[in-house]
Amino acid sequence: MAKISPSGHRAPAPFEGLNVNFCKNPKCGNFGVAETTHRVKRAPGAPSQPGDYVLVASGRGKPQLKCGLCGEILPMRSNQSLHEELARVTNYLQAPSEPACANEACASFGVPLSTPDSPYVQFGKTAAGTPRYRCNGCKKTFSGRGKSTKKQRMAHKNREVFALLISKVPLRRMAWITQMDRHSLYGKIAFLYRQCQAFAGERERRLPEMDLPKLYLATDRQTLAVNWSNRRDRRNITLQAIATADLTSGYVFGMDLNFDPSLDLDKVDAEAVGLGDPGKPQPYRRFARLWLRSDYEGAVREAQARKDAKKPKKVGAYVPDPLGAAIADTYEDASVRDDIEEVVGMDFDQTLPTTGVEVRDQYTVYAHFLALSRLIGHAPKVRCYLDQDSGFRAAFMAAFHTQVKLRRADAWFVKVMKESTIDEKKVAVSKARKRLAEAIAALGGKSASQRDAEIRLALDEMERMKSLGKWDDRWLTHPAPTMAEPDKRICWLTDIDRPEADPDKREEQLKHAARLYLRGSLHAVDRFFMRVRRSLTLAERPYATASADRRMWYGYSAYQPQNLAMVLTIFKVAHNYCLPDKKDETPAMRMGLAKGPVALEDIIYFQP
Repeated sequence: MAKISPSGHRAPAPFEGLNVNFCKNPKCGNFGVAETTHRVKRAPGAPSQPGDYVLVASGRGKPQLKCGLCGEILPMRSNQSLHEELARVTNYLQAPSEPACANEACASFGVPLSTPDSPYVQFGKTAAGTPRYRCNGCKKTFSGRGKSTKKQRMAHKNREVFALLISKVPLRRMAWITQMDRHSLYGKIAFLYRQCQAFAGERERRLPEMDLPKLYLATDRQTLAVNWSNRRDRRNITLQAIATADLTSGYVFGMDLNFDPSLDLDKVDAEAVGLGDPGKPQPYRRFARLWLRSDYEGAVREAQARKDAKKPKKVGAYVPDPLGAAIADTYEDASVRDDIEEVVGMDFDQTLPTTGVEVRDQYTVYAHFLALSRLIGHAPKVRCYLDQDSGFRAAFMAAFHTQVKLRRADAWFVKVMKESTIDEKKVAVSKARKRLAEAIAALGGKSASQRDAEIRLALDEMERMKSLGKWDDRWLTHPAPTMAEPDKRICWLTDIDRPEADPDKREEQLKHAARLYLRGSLHAVDRFFMRVRRSLTLAERPYATASADRRMWYGYSAYQPQNLAMVLTIFKVAHNYCLPDKKDETPAMRMGLAKGPVALEDIIYFQP
């Protein structure tokens, strides 16, 4: 068990003002309240106070935090590691440094070129055409930024590579079409990635200053595979990418992959051993956010043991409510995990990357929501519909706890039956249309609107909500399914308002809740994930081989995780800014970040 630190913290100490180790139950008085340091032991029988937490163990060397008010058991995270992961996923938002005098002995050292009354004068150009400047103080010269394509010999191929990359052309075929060798092609991809990061960063840095409308968001994750690179070890690498899409505009915030290309696993392993990390509880380690080899192998064994202990389902058994059973199974799986927030399972067919380091998925999830909070947390309302994922719930509550308390942010679980056949979808939608027609007739026929009828149906479903899981979450069956989401259940995670005494206000409150339930959807983010699969060969689903064991073949998948990460970012930027819909609008236009579709050349030649 971890000891209390000299600062008085039982949980990992805050770092740079960041602390996520507190109760995530919005109905608890400890919600968003960090632990009280140097707490004096209570007298027998004295009630608990906000800030009261105790350390408990979920297993050997696995301490967790127990809320003194509601009794919830909380996995802990290293705030320092989380700060590092947040810096990684938001690095593109950092404004690039401007050219300036590099002479440390000069009074103008570090003074940006764009400073009013600039101490610099233009002093010709370099051989490549980049502007040069001279400092009036020390008379030293330095270069400006110049063109984004400087030193490129085949700059004219950038647009062609960009267009082919987001049009599902395999890399080998792309190299043949562009008549480029593989090394040059990967260099082009790295260049496009840097340009997309710089372009998106310049636009999204405006978001915290923008007057945003009420936002309705959808969050989910996508599993992506990277091929083995060693014939002696043919296990694939499986990574997770989390994304959040705006339901109104379709704009995608983040496509954050749990992979850090800037680190080397061998060096991290060696440094971790030197610091004694393997002997410490995971939240108190220096490299808590990273998967070390020894930890990964142990986690795979534990996951396999849980899988073996789970009762097998009867094949072919009739299940009257498949979606309800899937929701219950998700709760059951969460309740038996040592760390309830670690959702992604592992097996012996997976391994760690040979280049770069895989990040523990939950640190990337937390960083994703913290980045969202900093970008759009000032919106008047933030309503986020989450795939049923206990890690999503905890990360959202950690990042938006202030807004939740102020009733400016809400979260829902959404569970959709995605495996339905086309005939099953048609039947579900047909039944829904029949119910809707009956509701319209009951409300007065032609004088009643479809929206009023949907609200009436939602109110009826609110009276039939069922509680599922150990937390008694109440789930509503969506009364208006679509072909994309034929069977859908929704659970309001932040419904903490008390009913009004006034019956009139109570009725309006219920109708408001019904409208929020009706908005519940994952369609925007699922549609983006579908476009990723269909537009990027590196993200394509695997094919089953014709051999007897039916092994999966990842023929088009990347062999280096960094290439996959770069291509995902490139496509996200193209989706947001460059690819218009039938109305000739892009998500960025509807979000207020662009006036029209952005040409690929505008990104290629972008200069901050």
